[in-house]
Amino acid sequence: MPYPAQLNPYVAAARERAAMWARQTGLTGPGGVWSREHFDVLELALFTALTQPRLPREELLLVGDWNVWAFAVDDHFLTYKAAADEPGAQRFVARLAACMPMDSTPASTPGHPVERALANVWARSKPTLPAMLCRRLRDAALDFAAANLWELANTLHGRVPDPVEYVQMRRRTAGTPLSTVLPLHSRGRDLPAELLTHPTVLALIEAFADNVDLRNDLYSHRKETELEGERNNAVPVFQHFLRCSLQTAVDTVGDLMNARLDCFDRLAREELPKLADEFGPDAYRSIAAYADSLKDWLAGDHAWYPQTGRYAVGLV
Repeated sequence: MPYPAQLNPYVAAARERAAMWARQTGLTGPGGVWSREHFDVLELALFTALTQPRLPREELLLVGDWNVWAFAVDDHFLTYKAAADEPGAQRFVARLAACMPMDSTPASTPGHPVERALANVWARSKPTLPAMLCRRLRDAALDFAAANLWELANTLHGRVPDPVEYVQMRRRTAGTPLSTVLPLHSRGRDLPAELLTHPTVLALIEAFADNVDLRNDLYSHRKETELEGERNNAVPVFQHFLRCSLQTAVDTVGDLMNARLDCFDRLAREELPKLADEFGPDAYRSIAAYADSLKDWLAGDHAWYPQTGRYAVGLV
């Protein structure tokens, strides 16, 4: 990791907020996604404070709520996998759009803590964002939840995707659109839409996503395969496709993870500055600040894994 990890100075406030918000929305406790004890082991507030080291206090707490919600979606889907309940998962995903109205229509009455949490964080986020970013945030949240249906179908039907399909879908199942929209909450709000969809910026985001996603697969491999019967992980995907040993698959995923980080770094250093000629110096400074926030995210994500118990609970 070529970028230094930094810790947001408001990490204590983030911890207090995350625990309180998870309890208030019902994500922790009876009928929730986690017990309070399990939630504490996850260290989700630390994740937010490491990946968003420069955010001011109130924005950090809001982004932290989004992160807690995203992890809750991921873990809530375990109930559908355990029950082989594909229709139930589809109904759950279909209800989420009504939790995020774009107009003045009231959000629907939540039927589950994950829905309640989404309606709450959306109602507080929407007034703070311009319309374009508001739509991007909503679309990103819905895409992330819907992508989990693909993983669920693979698990229930015993399907192992090929590596190309897997890497492309992993960007969605890991919530890359959500992760890359959240830094725009405080940076680059005035960026032209055509800049955010420029091929160089899209390539930068994809390289960012692949490094983050493959790192997660390496850390979560044992938990997902041994405890959850999960097939949606790069290690078994590459092992199945290459018909190779577990160690060779791990090495292959690690090599690809590092190659994508190298690609991100090269794009940020060599290609991104060329956009100044096309969009002007002010727009370039904004997109460069956005790229710096992604570097912070990469470094913080890298630093978080050895400190969380999320991927060790239940393993010996």
